[in-house]
Amino acid sequence: MRIQMLDLITTQEELGKYQRYFRVLADGLQNLGCEVDYVLKKDLKWVYLRYLRFKPDVIISVSEEGPLPTLLKKLRLIRAPHVHCWTDDYVDINGREYGISFIAFCEYFTVANADFIITPSIYRKERCELWGKRVFYIPHGVDTDFARQRPAKLEGTVKVVYVGEQSERKRVGELIAAADGLDCDLYLLGETNEAYQAKAVPNVHFLGYIDPSRIPGYLKAADILALTPDDDCTLKMFEYVKAGKAILATRGKPGYFLTHLENAYLTDDLAKGLRELISNPGLRKRLAEEVKKIKVYTWDEVAQMWLDALNQAMEEYHAPDWRNRRRKVGGKSLKSFLRSAL
Repeated sequence: MRIQMLDLITTQEELGKYQRYFRVLADGLQNLGCEVDYVLKKDLKWVYLRYLRFKPDVIISVSEEGPLPTLLKKLRLIRAPHVHCWTDDYVDINGREYGISFIAFCEYFTVANADFIITPSIYRKERCELWGKRVFYIPHGVDTDFARQRPAKLEGTVKVVYVGEQSERKRVGELIAAADGLDCDLYLLGETNEAYQAKAVPNVHFLGYIDPSRIPGYLKAADILALTPDDDCTLKMFEYVKAGKAILATRGKPGYFLTHLENAYLTDDLAKGLRELISNPGLRKRLAEEVKKIKVYTWDEVAQMWLDALNQAMEEYHAPDWRNRRRKVGGKSLKSFLRSAL
């Protein structure tokens, strides 16, 4: 299968630094025998010429570049099916910078008009099913050598680890405040937010950027893993589950994947949840044992799921009744349905 993948990341260096999910997926598909044309943000202006030259069987987009292949299809300039990988809350991420209305339009215009949606989010899968969109649920994976990694050396009686962006959107400020005065050490992995660091109490440690290949060791060294974003498909969530530690998570979308007091602690009050987990080692142990029962796939297994889904999508796309099936939602066109919903 010939696959063209459109990404908003700018350079190969950025891809290497952050081990982007989309790039890892592209490598996995290539290992399965697919030909992949990976288009970075800086080359999107040439995407149609690359489409003509490469002649893909399918086009896959991720993030806010999704309207580009959608518009090209509406102009009948491309014939290949368009699959959109719906992974993030684009409005939350970029709404402040580019405008809520514009980013919301990009997100829902793409979702409404892509031929297929693939998502690692149960929440987004349910939205697509509500709207009548053809959707495939495929979770994120972890590296194949995750289990072989040894725990890193971290100090403290109770070690709390957070991995990722240190921002207001991720509620990291609340997490830092929650650790104040508690008998724990909070370790923050990721690009250091200097404003947070300047105000942090002594038991909060900023470790800075850590190579993704070393992250599993830090997760395994933790007693509590903090999952503060209101999302059910962050890369770290699947790594947290694979690490088999007690997870403190935000009540909200994580509840689509995790269950409060069954395999995680979900709360609106991070300070309260952190206090309870610190003071109750029995609860931490039970949550850790239960979360280990959740199946987490390797990236190689995820790539195979993607290839299976793409083959199924291609079969449906070329079926005689495809055009009629994709456009109808309870007698309405999908475009009309979404317009009334918004």
